[in-house]
Amino acid sequence: MDDSATMHVGPLGSTIHVLRADAGTVAELAAVDWNRHFGRVWLDPVRGLITLMAPSFPHDDLAEICGDIVNIAASTLRRTSKALRSTRLRRRGDPPGTGVEPDCAFYVGERAERFLAVLAEDYAAAEAFIERTGPDLVVEVEITSADEAKVERYAELGVRELWRLRGRRDSRDVEVDFLALAPDRPPRVLDASEVLAGLTPADVCEAVEPVRRSRNLPERMEAVARIVRRRRQTTARVREEDPPPYAASRSPGENTTPETL
Repeated sequence: MDDSATMHVGPLGSTIHVLRADAGTVAELAAVDWNRHFGRVWLDPVRGLITLMAPSFPHDDLAEICGDIVNIAASTLRRTSKALRSTRLRRRGDPPGTGVEPDCAFYVGERAERFLAVLAEDYAAAEAFIERTGPDLVVEVEITSADEAKVERYAELGVRELWRLRGRRDSRDVEVDFLALAPDRPPRVLDASEVLAGLTPADVCEAVEPVRRSRNLPERMEAVARIVRRRRQTTARVREEDPPPYAASRSPGENTTPETL
């Protein structure tokens, strides 16, 4: 084991332990049931990293809120979604027990439909699907310097989009970044989600507090749906006011299908 073990306390109060070891040691340590003591576990034999996290209540509360926002937004947009919660993600061939546990992970749209079809067969088929098909969207709460390697790892796993939420225990304010991921490429900052049809980081920030204060599911659903509907209307209005440059060059009567959210 490398002696460069470090401990971080995140802005939401979570405790994060980071240890470094060679690939063989990481694979051996994967046999330990780390989840008995830590809420989130990341065992990466490629980078020789062991990250153990004990999430605080504010961390888990914000992760749950964001999970509700994603599911309700997808439903409002009439897109199939399936939450994977904190399922450990790894590629086929990785040592058993290794992988990364996100705060939230989702299949959305076509991947969600394929996954649900496989899940109807049995759990073994569903687990095999997860190993070969990365989630469309992963949410990580409480970003610290210890988490930065996760971005590259998620890209390798085929995750399309990463939402990074930052909050503090002494404030209700939330900051959100959207990143588009692709293997062997640096992450690309997004002004709007490509997975959830134009939803923006500002929309997510706005939705957090009303979802937190909602007393029941109908209240949460309406709080998020209202923001999603407004975003759709704003996007449609912008398209009408600023048509794409090729619009004027279309031949009269040319058949076109307008993009919809």
